[in-house]
Amino acid sequence: GVISMARGGNDNNSASSQFFIVHSDSAFLNGDYAAFGVITDGLDTLDEIANVETDTGDKPLEDITITSIEIKK
Repeated sequence: GVISMARGGNDNNSASSQFFIVHSDSAFLNGDYAAFGVITDGLDTLDEIANVETDTGDKPLEDITITSIEIKK
């Protein structure tokens, strides 16, 4: 449930508005991506998203959209 900035290729300074949510243990990402949040509720929804059918490029066959979000300090 860790939320991190995505980036292009090997350019560590290319992060902009894309992000990803880590669904399972991914220690190989540690230190390589800027983590800025964590899911505190709704992990069942993350499980559902992680299990949708995808194409060969790992893109979901149907768009997944965030319809609401709550940011807590």
